[in-house]
Amino acid sequence: MTSHSTLSAPNSSCIRRQTIWPFPTPWSNTDYEMSVPCPATQELFHEQTPRWTNAFDHEARASRMSYMASNTLLPAPAITSVQHQRWIGTQSDRKDTWDSQFQEKALPKRAWSEVEDVKRRPSAKLRPPPPLTKVEKSLIDGRLVTLEVLEHEFDGSGTDSDPYLVGWIENDVGNPMNFSTLRKWTNSMILALAVFMVSIASSGFSQGTEDIKAEFGISQVTALLITSAFVLGFAIGALALSPLSEVYGRRELYYLTFGAFVGFSAVTPFASSMAMIVTLRFFGGIAGSFTQAVAPAIAADMFEAQERGMVLSILTLAGLFGQTLGPIVCGFLDAAYGWRSIALLVTAASLPTWIVLTFTFPETYAPVLLQRRAAKLTRVFGKQHVVAGIAPKPVAQQLRIGILRPWIMLAFEPIVTLLSLFLSVVHGTLFLLFAAYPIVFQQVRGWPQGVASLPFLAIALGIVLSLLYVALVDQRRYARVVTTHNGAAPPEARLPPAMLGAVALPVGLFWFAATNSPETFWLVSVSAGVLFGFGMVLLYMSLTNYLVDAYLGYAASALAASTVLRSVAGAVFPLFTNKMYADLGIHWASSVPGYLALVFVPCLIGFWKWGHILRRKTRFGMEAAKLSEMRK
Repeated sequence: MTSHSTLSAPNSSCIRRQTIWPFPTPWSNTDYEMSVPCPATQELFHEQTPRWTNAFDHEARASRMSYMASNTLLPAPAITSVQHQRWIGTQSDRKDTWDSQFQEKALPKRAWSEVEDVKRRPSAKLRPPPPLTKVEKSLIDGRLVTLEVLEHEFDGSGTDSDPYLVGWIENDVGNPMNFSTLRKWTNSMILALAVFMVSIASSGFSQGTEDIKAEFGISQVTALLITSAFVLGFAIGALALSPLSEVYGRRELYYLTFGAFVGFSAVTPFASSMAMIVTLRFFGGIAGSFTQAVAPAIAADMFEAQERGMVLSILTLAGLFGQTLGPIVCGFLDAAYGWRSIALLVTAASLPTWIVLTFTFPETYAPVLLQRRAAKLTRVFGKQHVVAGIAPKPVAQQLRIGILRPWIMLAFEPIVTLLSLFLSVVHGTLFLLFAAYPIVFQQVRGWPQGVASLPFLAIALGIVLSLLYVALVDQRRYARVVTTHNGAAPPEARLPPAMLGAVALPVGLFWFAATNSPETFWLVSVSAGVLFGFGMVLLYMSLTNYLVDAYLGYAASALAASTVLRSVAGAVFPLFTNKMYADLGIHWASSVPGYLALVFVPCLIGFWKWGHILRRKTRFGMEAAKLSEMRK
């Protein structure tokens, strides 16, 4: 993504910039920080233009920065301090010094380096557009190649060694960033509804456990597999499906995977055995994982960083509300019509969404759109066209990086490991409560099914309060930190909300543990969920933002590692909930996840104090630190 500036005079400051994909220089990624240098002139290299950023942007920024990372599993060896000293020169000649002394000798080749090579070619020339016949014009897909594109002058000469370099033109109608506001928001709401339905499917089936036990004569643990299998499918889908969107684009994979999710949900009510139900739920989770994982990236495809805060907050709210409201809706439904009605509800609500998505949703991934445009121009003109700065990504390479690199980061990056484990405990506790609340409120207190699920409303209230806190309080705090650090706040500035959440979450769990007996007024026990929901979201948003800021181009792999561990925890925790509550009692069993959460509090304090040191001791952390320094 390139930030171009319009200057009225050589010494004027940067004006409103246009966002274009791909980015050709390492300092022009406006998705990285609140302000970036204006690259139009070297005299203004150190000047910065403040812009808005938001705490909901972590997954979107991770997807936009993925091109900064190398195509190898491990980054290049760390650069010695002597090599850093060689990057010298005045403000006016720093660009030449970068090219000659630093980039070619120290850093591995990146996607943007190819564009720099093209700029230095003596053969980079403008070519006149060849005339087109009416037949040729009629063969061109207007959605992909317009007449304005055909008449545009691209760099290059059209040969195999010096192809024409295709990119977005000014006011390009094919650029997803230039979609109308109505089209952008319509697509975003379709995404939000799809995310909401997948989230309901992940948690709602926990309310059908008793009916399934009675119908198939199975144990409680086996019945809980209908929830665990779906969440476990999320872990596999996050690794296997998400990387494919950078090869084939978003649209086809989106309607195929969501269609598969609808299909598996539609078959589930007709299952005649527990093995069949678990299998359908497992593959439904794999298909639904793509919906959850890629929705923020699609928002980043269409909205500028300054604009996408609201849509990303809606997507976040849709996922969290789906998980907390699912047990409530499905609890009443199961009580009235049985467990099969839950699958029918998911199918009936998801099918219209899939139909609309299939016929209206556009492709939004810019590299794939540009590659299709280049192929179309090559066929029309008979001369070679390629996308500037982007090489096609082989499927095998994407799968290898997408599947293996998260595990490598889990093994060799302490920050990724510990924070992923912490988030796993938080996520696992949420799914533990899907099994614990029916025990406490339905079996112990004697509430009817459906009513026993209403305490999840307290968790939903905590989620809303946490989102308001982030938007109204923490955003202002972080903006002040960014201003203090001249537009380049350290990643550790993301951690204060996590520290607040690390207090609120165990306090809420201990509160629930101490008050969940029938002798205590029910509202006192239910209200503990507000603190749990509040702390859960603060921890999730703060720690994921920290991972993105700390690892930059490798953030997508770091978040994938976190997603895998969280999904595994969400699948495992419900399986031992009944046994734990039977052996320890409702008080001590409810305290166990609180003690697990307390274990990781010293890690947050350590990262807050010494995280900047620890990040420079590891391969991925050092590579990200170098990229961060290049933007200062």
